[in-house]
Amino acid sequence: MKEYLETIVRKEEINLDLINIDEMLQFMLQNIGNPDAYLRDDLIYRGFCELILNEKLTVEQLVVLLNTCMDDEHLYLNISHNDPSDDVFTRSFSALVIALILGKDRENRKLPEALILETIQRSVDYLKLEKDYRGFVNSKGWAHAVAHGSDLLAEAIAHPLMKDLHLCHKALQSLKSCLHTDYAFIDKEEARMLPVIDALLDKGLTDEQLLAWLKELHEIEIDEWHMKYRYEWNVKKFEATLLRHLLKTNKCLLTTNWIIKN
Repeated sequence: MKEYLETIVRKEEINLDLINIDEMLQFMLQNIGNPDAYLRDDLIYRGFCELILNEKLTVEQLVVLLNTCMDDEHLYLNISHNDPSDDVFTRSFSALVIALILGKDRENRKLPEALILETIQRSVDYLKLEKDYRGFVNSKGWAHAVAHGSDLLAEAIAHPLMKDLHLCHKALQSLKSCLHTDYAFIDKEEARMLPVIDALLDKGLTDEQLLAWLKELHEIEIDEWHMKYRYEWNVKKFEATLLRHLLKTNKCLLTTNWIIKN
């Protein structure tokens, strides 16, 4: 299977009719969170990109893939465990594959509405539940659950079936839960959150609502000084990144001016 995947990601000519795609998908799902970065990131994830974005999978295969990636053995695998483990790779890369499927379905609606609605709900909940905030893991590569979860959250919000304003509010709370942590983000996680904000603005989030949420981020009621310092680091880093983005895109003048003045 690795040889086939290497051929696919190199974009070489290959007759997919000669490959049992169902068997390949099973292999890819079984190894979606493999600690081997080359297999997980360079072959399996990029293989999913080629197959999904170039529409090489049937609707039936996409349904199976989506149902599997968002289940409790993939996107939610041991998510309630507090200690960091390799399970984060399964969760994080399942999030990326779901984001690919949602993005493609946003362009070309083919998947069942009920399945997409369930996916949107689980995608919004995921980032709030994820507590393994590691970015790059030595010898194993990128975990980056916050970045990948943000990619997923942005696609979930941008999907045309996402019409629940309550879920939009939950999305902001998911971002807040990531920023209000004593793990200091150093791998550009805050930049990956910006598409979530853009997607929310496109769905009707107002400048006033964004500002209210941003002010809420600064309400840190923690006594332990170092933990509070880390919270403030994450919030200030996100705020600075957001400011540059708003100035560049000329969005949300109220929020922009407040950040500049404060």
